[in-house]
Amino acid sequence: MSAGPGWFRVGIVGAGNICRLHLEGIARHPDRMRVTALCDPDTDALGARAEAWQIAEVYADLEGMLARAQLDAAVVCTPTHVRKDVLAALIDAGIPVFCEKPFAETFAEAAEIERRARDRGVPVAINQNFRRHFTFFLARRLLAQGHLGRPLHLTQVTGALRRDRGWRLERQRYVMAVMSIHWFDGYRYLLGDEATEVYCRAVNSPAAEGGRDTAVSVLLQFSKGAVACLTESFSCFAGASCCILDCELGGLAMGYDRLEEVRADGQRFEHRNPFDKAEATYVLLDDLLRAAAEGRPPETSAADNLRSMRILEAAYRSVEEERPIRPAEIE
Repeated sequence: MSAGPGWFRVGIVGAGNICRLHLEGIARHPDRMRVTALCDPDTDALGARAEAWQIAEVYADLEGMLARAQLDAAVVCTPTHVRKDVLAALIDAGIPVFCEKPFAETFAEAAEIERRARDRGVPVAINQNFRRHFTFFLARRLLAQGHLGRPLHLTQVTGALRRDRGWRLERQRYVMAVMSIHWFDGYRYLLGDEATEVYCRAVNSPAAEGGRDTAVSVLLQFSKGAVACLTESFSCFAGASCCILDCELGGLAMGYDRLEEVRADGQRFEHRNPFDKAEATYVLLDDLLRAAAEGRPPETSAADNLRSMRILEAAYRSVEEERPIRPAEIE
């Protein structure tokens, strides 16, 4: 894979709101990569986005982009329910792909995409940018130092009154497919561990339009003993944000902008997050390009993300079957 004229040429499929995040992150690093092509069947959105970001090549269909654009990587920002076909075409074309999360509607679809990429030797990474946009990466680093001891219990409460529009409201899966997948992936990354059991209860409030789950409570048991408890709501009038990790010898209070470390002797240390959301997104796309050049899996590879998708699928099955689900049951 070459970097074109000294920088990597990136094509974006999907000109909706989420693509602005990728455009902003890439624009900060023009010596490393640039968006050279944009594709969307909505020609009004396509034209407006291309004009705003000075993108010369625009395509109303993916076939045209694949036939004419010279690309070193592609970013997929389409609605979730059409990603399977888009990803298949890009993978078959041999183009490294960076895809929005979740990268499929269901675990079965995600597994099919991952197999296709693996069989063709094409790297695919998922934009699990909360690994850095949230302070999970700082917490992971502190845990690795060992002075906090073993992580025991994570408690997170997050709520807002959300007002989505468009295709998202037509999907049955809502709060967990939109946001909780970030937290499930973040817990795995933070703890360096995998969930062995998932129990979830959900409600659907008239306060938020969309999906069957506008608020959930999820309990995750991890193999090394840690327990994570997430309560998340898109129908929360009061608003809430709290994420605390209890360890044997201290604790962590995590947020987007900063992390507070509290040690057993009462000392407190503040750690600032150097990444905003756009930069966190760029870092993972850049890792995909580096991974392709180095012949290694990207940090947020499709294979790695299947483990987060398995938790998501287990949580939805737990809601339906009203029982704890082992992720190992999900095939």
